[in-house]
Amino acid sequence: MTVTHLRYIKYTTGHYGPGKHPGVTLQFICDHSGDDYHVIFNVSLKRKRSAGKYEKGASLPEKHFSVGPKSSFVAMWRSTQIPLPRSLTAFHDCMGKLKSISFKAETSKGNRLNAASLKPMICPDNSPINPRQIPDKSLTTIPDKDIPQTPKEPKKESISTTCPNNCVISKQVSEYTSNHIAPVDETERVQNQTYDEWLAEYQQQWILECDELF
Repeated sequence: MTVTHLRYIKYTTGHYGPGKHPGVTLQFICDHSGDDYHVIFNVSLKRKRSAGKYEKGASLPEKHFSVGPKSSFVAMWRSTQIPLPRSLTAFHDCMGKLKSISFKAETSKGNRLNAASLKPMICPDNSPINPRQIPDKSLTTIPDKDIPQTPKEPKKESISTTCPNNCVISKQVSEYTSNHIAPVDETERVQNQTYDEWLAEYQQQWILECDELF
């Protein structure tokens, strides 16, 4: 059975089962039903190396534990996208960060959760953006910014009567932008194009216009 809306409460460390295997137990409460659940991850409660007066194999302080980089606990932590602590022996410093996440998991026996199935719930607001949304937005903004707008008639007259060079430039700009404003149906056609179709058409048009200008 899948249980959702699990909220992390606290954790404890200890030795579990007939074999007294070291582990860390995470306690949860279901916000929908109010039922308590827990999950146990295999961890190490012994020191991996000697440090100062502490020898390798000595017990870690209460609620301290260490895990391997490919352990189920690390896989669960990575799924939350919370940054890993500075060391795989320092999770005790950041366990409270799990309280900001709503989890889901499969039950294995009674109120015990399957450790491999514990994952954060995916909220609708965080769902990936539809790939079509990006090209549509680009199509409505890129052409207007990249293609110069047609100059107003009074300014064109003023430029054309001032200098022969300006006259030539004005004529070129006028030809370049004469067909810039497309009919409504043409605009709808462009907006319905895929990004690759629009980009290919845009590049082709740009080459033609460059040939006319230069």
